Amino acid sequence: MIVRVLAFAVSILSLVSPAGAQTEKALDEVRVGVFGQSWGGPGSDKEQTPSVNIEALFRSPRFLSVIGAPRPNLGATIAADFDATHQFYGGLEWDVSLGGKFFAAAGAGLAVHTGETKFDPVADAARAADTVFLGCRVLFRVSADVGYAVTERARLSLHVDHLSNAGICFPNEGLDNAGIRLGYRF
Repeated sequence: MIVRVLAFAVSILSLVSPAGAQTEKALDEVRVGVFGQSWGGPGSDKEQTPSVNIEALFRSPRFLSVIGAPRPNLGATIAADFDATHQFYGGLEWDVSLGGKFFAAAGAGLAVHTGETKFDPVADAARAADTVFLGCRVLFRVSADVGYAVTERARLSLHVDHLSNAGICFPNEGLDNAGIRLGYRF
């Protein structure tokens, strides 16, 4: 799992232009963070573990200007407890200035996770107290950040996200993360 995350990070960083390059690359920002998993919601007492997040945000393609020019994103959140749920996600994120160096961002997309999907009341009774059951392998993901631009390139933000199947599958306990992230804009 860690090897996959590192390979993902290296592939994202390869999109960055070398200093002085004439062509503009697609990568706009990279964020890394530390989260607390399962901090709220129906599964709040399950899989409580720290997790590490890495996310790449890309420049908004012109055709997305009709919906406010959101930036496409790809990311991964890896739980410190190997048996807990890990997620890999992608979507769109809208970023707005709150005045001065403050900003806010909201995102929506899809996530694929490594957690449990089906729940059998008999077979899973022993694990039900500490395992989140998410119903579907692919979930909806919404997120929000509020932050401060420390420098022209470095940004610090508080982050929350929520995974859910929106009632499409059973069960639908959902999974939440909250934490802090450091971003670097290119």
